[in-house]
Amino acid sequence: MLTDSKSHLSRLFQLRQELSLAINRIIGYSDMIIAAIAENKHQDVTYLQELEQIRASGRELLTSVNIVLDPAILTGDWQSLQAMINNPQLKSQWEKTTQLVIARCQQLIPQVDQNFMLEIEQINRAANLLLQEISGLIEVVASEEFFEDIVLDIDTNPLLDNFSLADHQLAKASKGQMILVVDDSAMNREILAQQVQAEGYQAATAQDGKQAIEMIQTGAFDLILLDIIMPEIDGYQVLKWIRNSPWKHIPTIMISALEQIDSVVKCIEMGAEDYLTKPFNSILLKARLGACLEQKKWRDLESIYVQQLAQANQKISQFNNCLQVENTRLSSELEVNQKLQKMLLPKEKELQQIEALEIAGFSEAAAEIGGDYYDVVQHQGRIIIGIGDVSGHGLESGVLMLMVQTAIRTLIENNETDPKRLFEVLNRTIYKNVQRLNSDKNISLSLVDYYEGVLSISGQHEEILLSRQGKIERIDTVDLGFPLGLAESIADFVFETKIPLGKSDVAILYTDGITEAENSQGIHYGLEQLSAVVQQNWQQSAQDIRQAVIQDLRSHIGIEQVYDDITLVVLKRK
Repeated sequence: MLTDSKSHLSRLFQLRQELSLAINRIIGYSDMIIAAIAENKHQDVTYLQELEQIRASGRELLTSVNIVLDPAILTGDWQSLQAMINNPQLKSQWEKTTQLVIARCQQLIPQVDQNFMLEIEQINRAANLLLQEISGLIEVVASEEFFEDIVLDIDTNPLLDNFSLADHQLAKASKGQMILVVDDSAMNREILAQQVQAEGYQAATAQDGKQAIEMIQTGAFDLILLDIIMPEIDGYQVLKWIRNSPWKHIPTIMISALEQIDSVVKCIEMGAEDYLTKPFNSILLKARLGACLEQKKWRDLESIYVQQLAQANQKISQFNNCLQVENTRLSSELEVNQKLQKMLLPKEKELQQIEALEIAGFSEAAAEIGGDYYDVVQHQGRIIIGIGDVSGHGLESGVLMLMVQTAIRTLIENNETDPKRLFEVLNRTIYKNVQRLNSDKNISLSLVDYYEGVLSISGQHEEILLSRQGKIERIDTVDLGFPLGLAESIADFVFETKIPLGKSDVAILYTDGITEAENSQGIHYGLEQLSAVVQQNWQQSAQDIRQAVIQDLRSHIGIEQVYDDITLVVLKRK
C-alpha cells in the first residue's frame, strides 16, 4: 500500500508539472502573437479578441492549478486536496475552459495570418494535451485508498519504521519552513536534521545529489543545506543545477569541512548564500538559518510585489491599448462630424450669387464639434438667414445643430415661412428629440427674413447690431421668441418685428462666443467693442467687415483658450 501511495504521489507531482507546462505553452504562444500585433508588425487584428480570450483562459487555468496543487497541500493537507480534486465542478471547470481554448483555435485557423499559424497549432496541441492530463489527474486521485495511503502517520505507524525520512518526508505536514539537508553521510544528515528541528523548522533529508534534485523539484523547500563532497553528483553540480532552474530563488548554504574553505569560496561565487563547517555549531547554525530565511522572506515579498506590479502594468497597458483604439474610433467619428458640419455651412460662391445683399459668414468651434448654427436660404425671392446657439458644445450639441439646420430648410422648402407656425413645428421637433436623447440641451435661435428692403426678425437670440451710415442701433430679440427644446409648445411666445434696411446699411448677427470671449485679464470682448469695430468699418464690404471683427477679436483673446463657439454673419445691402 505504501509503495502504491509513493507511486501515486510521484505521479501527482509529475502531473502538476505537465499541467503547468501545457498551460504555459497556451499563455506563452498567445502572448507572442498579441505582442507582435501590438508592435504593428501585422495590420490584421480582427482576431485579437479571440487571442486575448485564449490567453485569459490560460491564466485562469494556471491560477486554479497552482491553488489546487499547491506544494504545501501536496506535502500536508491531503483531506483538503481530496475534497478539491473529487469536486466534479473542478474537473468540469478545467475541461470546459480548455475546450473553449480548442474551439477558439479552430475558429482562428482559417482566418489567422500565415505568420502565426505555427503558434496557433502549438496552442491547439497544448490544449488537447491538457485535456488528457486533466483526466489523468482525476484518475490518480479518484480512489479513497489513495488518500488513505497518503495520510499514514510516519511518526507512529509501525509499518514505516524501516523507511528513512527521505523516503516519506513528502507526506509529512509542513507547518513551518521546510529545510532540505543533503549529505551522503547518514550520521551528518541525522545530526543536522535534529538541530534544524530543534530550531523550530521542518527538516527533510537527501542522501545524494540525484535525490536532492528530485526533491527540490517539488517546490516544497525554503532553504537547502548542501554538502560539497558527494559521490556521482557532487555539491558543485547540484548548486549549478539549482542556479539554472526555476528554483534558483531557494537559498543554499554549503556544508564543508574546515579544509574545504577554498571550495566554499568557489560555491559562494557560484551563488551559494553562506556556508557551515563541520562539526555543526548550534549557535552559528541558528544565525545562518535565520539570516538566510529572513532574506528569502523579503525576496519572496519583493517577487510578489514585482508580480503584482507586472500584472498591474499589464492591465494598464491593456487599458491604454483600449483607450488608443477608442480614441482612434472617436477621432474618426469627430472628423466625420467636423467635415459634415463644414459641408453644411453656406459656401462663399452661393453667397456671392445673392443679388440684393452682401453676406459674409464665419464659424469656428471651440471643441472638436461645435453647437453654433448659421445658414442662408433663398426661397421665392426671399433671403432667410438663421443664427442659433445650442447650449454647450461637443458631439451632442453638434447633432442638435444639424437637426435644426435640416428642419428649417425642410420647412422653408415646404413654403412654411410664417414665424409662429415655423417656430412651433421646429420647437416640437427639437423638444421630442431632446426628450428622446434624455438631454438637457436647448437652442436660442433667430430668423432674419429679408425681402424688398425690409428685415423681418423673429425668435430669441443675441441682440442684432444695425449700422446706418456708421450710426449703431441695437435690436433686442428677447421678446421675439423662446429657447427651443425647453417646452412642448412656444407658439404664444413667438413674435416678429420689421426693420427697414437702406442701401449700404449693415446688420451684424453673432453668437455669445464673440461677446463673451476673454483676454488674459478675464475681460470680455463685449458688445461695445464689437459695435466700435463695425462703426469704424461700415463703409467696407461685408467680407472686409467680417475680417476686421475677427482680427480684432483674436487680438483681444491673444493666447487665451477659446471656451465657446464663435459665429459671425455680416449683411450689407447693396
